[in-house]
Amino acid sequence: MAFLKTFMLSASILLLSGFMAGPVAFWVSPDGSDTSVGSKQDPFNTLHHTIKEIEKCLDQPDKPQNIVVYLKDGVYRFETTLELSSTLFNQGGPSVIFRAAANSRPVISGAVQVQNWSLHDKEQNIYKANIGNHYSRQLYVNGQRATRARTELVDGHIPAGFLPSPIAPNPGGKKAQTVSGSIEYVVADGLNPSQWVDPSRWVNPEDVEAVIETQWRMMSVPVASIKTSKDKMSGQIIMEQPAWTNANLYLSTKPFSAKACTPDKPGIWSFWQVTRFENTYNFIDEAGEWYIDKTNQTLYYKAYGGQDMAAAVVELPVLETLILGHGSPSQPLANITFDGITFAYATWMAPSGPNGYVSDQSGFHVTGTGHPYNVTGHVQKVTRTPGNLSFKYVQNIIFENNSFQHLGGVALDFDIGSHYNQITNNRFIDISSSAVQLGGVARNPLGPDGGPVQQPDHPKQNTISNNVIHYTGQDYVDSAGIFVGFTSFTDISHNTISHVPWSGIAIGWGWGLLDESGFPGISCATSKHWGSYPPTPNSHNKIRFNRISNFLENRWDGGAIYSTGQQGQSMDDPLIIEGNLAYNKRKESGGNVFYTDGGSRFVKLIGNASYDNPIGKMNMGPTPREGNPLPYPDPVPGISAEIINKIHYGGQIGGCRTYGDIHYEDNYWDCGLKCHLIEFEMDFLSVIFDLIDVEAKAPLMLYSKQGFYNICPYGCDGIDYPTNLSYSGNHHIFAESEIPKALMNEAGVKNQE
Repeated sequence: MAFLKTFMLSASILLLSGFMAGPVAFWVSPDGSDTSVGSKQDPFNTLHHTIKEIEKCLDQPDKPQNIVVYLKDGVYRFETTLELSSTLFNQGGPSVIFRAAANSRPVISGAVQVQNWSLHDKEQNIYKANIGNHYSRQLYVNGQRATRARTELVDGHIPAGFLPSPIAPNPGGKKAQTVSGSIEYVVADGLNPSQWVDPSRWVNPEDVEAVIETQWRMMSVPVASIKTSKDKMSGQIIMEQPAWTNANLYLSTKPFSAKACTPDKPGIWSFWQVTRFENTYNFIDEAGEWYIDKTNQTLYYKAYGGQDMAAAVVELPVLETLILGHGSPSQPLANITFDGITFAYATWMAPSGPNGYVSDQSGFHVTGTGHPYNVTGHVQKVTRTPGNLSFKYVQNIIFENNSFQHLGGVALDFDIGSHYNQITNNRFIDISSSAVQLGGVARNPLGPDGGPVQQPDHPKQNTISNNVIHYTGQDYVDSAGIFVGFTSFTDISHNTISHVPWSGIAIGWGWGLLDESGFPGISCATSKHWGSYPPTPNSHNKIRFNRISNFLENRWDGGAIYSTGQQGQSMDDPLIIEGNLAYNKRKESGGNVFYTDGGSRFVKLIGNASYDNPIGKMNMGPTPREGNPLPYPDPVPGISAEIINKIHYGGQIGGCRTYGDIHYEDNYWDCGLKCHLIEFEMDFLSVIFDLIDVEAKAPLMLYSKQGFYNICPYGCDGIDYPTNLSYSGNHHIFAESEIPKALMNEAGVKNQE
């Protein structure tokens, strides 16, 4: 029988490749067998085996030019990553399509199902199940994302009795050494819930992570150990390295003084307060929360009332990369299409390790050691959040009509060397970080002879269009719905993006410091702060006719569309932001709807519309409750969080240390009466005027006559920035009805859901 199957398989390959007209077809089914012939009637069982059979097919003398792999209905549970090699799939090879069979909805999953639940705590309705040697940062019950056990705000205030106390290195040094210190704690009986008030009683404290969410970023730092006092009423939470050092690289300064950029201690962008703790059994107090105890390989879950765990479908994502397609500069991976497939249930475990998750911005985070501490709020060398589907040095890769859901990192990542790829007509929902990430943020500096060091192969001519993107950044709230780094000829069009924690679309990097000009586009930076660079690779990028709503749902200091750095060489090859519709920003969030941030230059905004996006406020997070035994210091020296949280911030257009050369034409702004002038609360004014020794009590003028919001004016060598802002035919509106219907109809996915 084995001989007969081998003979039939070999004959089938020869027949398909040598004698059959049209594309070679392989069929796969979860009910198939990898010892079959891979036909429609006798399909293979796994895609991993199918790749091996494709390789055999391409070894035949008469190679097929087209191969179609049909996926029948069902769930394909990957235990290992599906790796696509450019030695097999390249520019000289066949076109390969992985396609859903007719009337089929194949699902590629990186999860294991959790079954055999038993009641662990009847009073709390907590169930448990053995999961073996599996671990994850996500859990899904009946298709819904469950919540990792965490502390909650108490009466709207942060946990009482916890005070981060990092000890910064000598500011005179060039690189940050290990930051010692810890999170001090005092058992605050009566101020925190009893089950987690005392850290010395936390189950497996090395599993716990301390989290801060502040302004545009978040950090999650694992606990290394807990030291308690003799009376058990106080102690220190020792934090994991290098995460703790990296979380405290950002030193505070003294605002409104002659030494405004003089380094002090870790401050407003460092780990200055605890928003919450996560991930131990003690924190399970709300239905839908869960925790994995690795010591006994047990998953605990607090069920909702009436939830039947015997019948529940529980998915635990354990695989980090579903598909990996990495070519090389000399031989890129090429000519592969994915059509009609659902990619679901993958995790990303790195934040549980010693680096934690210390975000810099938009999913790029700080790892390793040796980073300089700074007063700018950013570090130069950062690490990208990986994609659960990851591609590098690829060409003509197409994703169309697919669904991406329940993914624990970036859903779809195209890194360096990605050219001529298309991401169209897909649906992204419930993603832990960004839906799509294109390009990187690294630049190679000029060499000692003044010439450029070998330049990385920045992505070019890629398309991200007609996708529906909902509920991204579910774990990493600093991320954008779509992020694009250094690229050229990128087309981002007709996407519908909603329910994102920070910005809808973010493009560019470096705040001018990675541009040829070395423009210091972040506060306290100096010209060429990060070195000298050749001209930017950014040019001819277009963000057109996207519909963006419900943005800034968690963070502030972002926008519907956010840019940073130089976007072209002149106004002949600028970033075009055209015909986009942005509305329903979280009202409390301060930000600019169309946000040309630090160093942004050579941008044209034409025919965009914004409505129902009122000016929000700054928010440094919840404050300690009354009676907190370890009160927090001011996030900015001399200015309390209570005052900062009252400051209005942002408008329809604007940025911080924007370079300029930006043209606004025929846009529709929902300005309202506060577009040009904000009357700040008098308690804030009195503090500011005391600091800057100004007696007048007039409102601060942060808006130009055309509405550009400039929170941090900057001038150098007699030039005031931003320069060369031009306006033509823009419209101030007060309602959606004043926006042309043609623009409303054009923006977003053409074939609406």
